[in-house]
Amino acid sequence: MLNRTFLLTGFVAGMALASPSLASAADRPDFVPAIRDSGSTVPFDLLKGYGIVVRGSAGTLKDLNLFLDTGTIHSTFDSRIASKLNLSDEVPAGLATLGGHVQAESAILPSLEFGPVRLSSLRIFTADLTSFHRVLGVPIDAIIGLDVLGQSPFVIDYGARVIRFGTFPALPNSLPLRLDQGLAVFDAEIDRKPVHLLLDTGASSFVLFKTESQSGSGANSTDGRLLASTGPSENGQVRLRALQVGPAQFRQELVRLAPNPKPSRIDSDGLMSPAALGISQLSVNLPEGVLGFSR
Repeated sequence: MLNRTFLLTGFVAGMALASPSLASAADRPDFVPAIRDSGSTVPFDLLKGYGIVVRGSAGTLKDLNLFLDTGTIHSTFDSRIASKLNLSDEVPAGLATLGGHVQAESAILPSLEFGPVRLSSLRIFTADLTSFHRVLGVPIDAIIGLDVLGQSPFVIDYGARVIRFGTFPALPNSLPLRLDQGLAVFDAEIDRKPVHLLLDTGASSFVLFKTESQSGSGANSTDGRLLASTGPSENGQVRLRALQVGPAQFRQELVRLAPNPKPSRIDSDGLMSPAALGISQLSVNLPEGVLGFSR
């Protein structure tokens, strides 16, 4: 059985994939860039060694816990926050996740603020996020996804526990980063075999999707040759002999295996958790298509 931490990984990684008709903020003709003070630094709490949580406000509510996650397309607020804000125009929706479907609604958030981020009239999802409280030990009021984070370059400094928004000097390792169905993905190699990985700062583990024969669920991601090249299974996990990400090589990294259900439509071979790989700094520049990191 998957542990609670992994269930959280699956919930975050697949969020908001069930409603592609909902345009992201950048797709709206009246969109105003979210980051208005380039160069600002925002402190964060690092929960369980991977969860990035900053303080922010939504509408009239202040001091909210916002979980920042590059593995989510559309930002999602807890249902109790939506109730307190009396959000109108709520429409039933379903979120496809690695663990199944989650009942949700879509709505318009009047305003969102944290650090230099200032947004108004943002289309969001609302869902029950109480599972995050159980896993992380603090209530999570919202998950902030790429519809907000993808508008400006930023650097996550895991050691200093701050996020810096704006353009900064390149980190030692860099590689191309692109959007695929709204998700941030990049190319890597596992034992010299090419893979496509989703960048997921909200994930607690490095995850590889099982093949159809291994999962029995019809998922069609990682091919059999790839998993055959990994080390022995350890309670649903394997150790990779070699993982190449840009110019950097990682060895003997522990990864989890999980099915990639067809409804999620995640067209990648797995999820990369920067924290799980021991990355100390991560730069994400979607406007220019560059991912950078230092170890």
